[in-house]
Amino acid sequence: MGVMTVASTVKWRNGLWVQNDGYEYPLFLVLVAAVLALTGPGRWSGDEVLGFAPWPPWVSVAAVLLGPTAGLATRAVLHRPAAAAAPEGVTGRA
Repeated sequence: MGVMTVASTVKWRNGLWVQNDGYEYPLFLVLVAAVLALTGPGRWSGDEVLGFAPWPPWVSVAAVLLGPTAGLATRAVLHRPAAAAAPEGVTGRA
């Protein structure tokens, strides 16, 4: 969820739709991960087959909150603004 949250922020300026390199698909993946975390393993899951006990509901809520929060914190810490474009006619050579 964190990685796709960062991908959504990178593509935010392009708008929603993926045809314009937008954030539609990363947002969809974040939502699918949140739904899976909140609904938990089902009757046909590997957890059920192996006999693992379902996790408490607070774990699901914590995962849904911490995933995007960690992604946004990482983005804030590691973000570097784009370099300013050189004035026209300047090549940067000495």
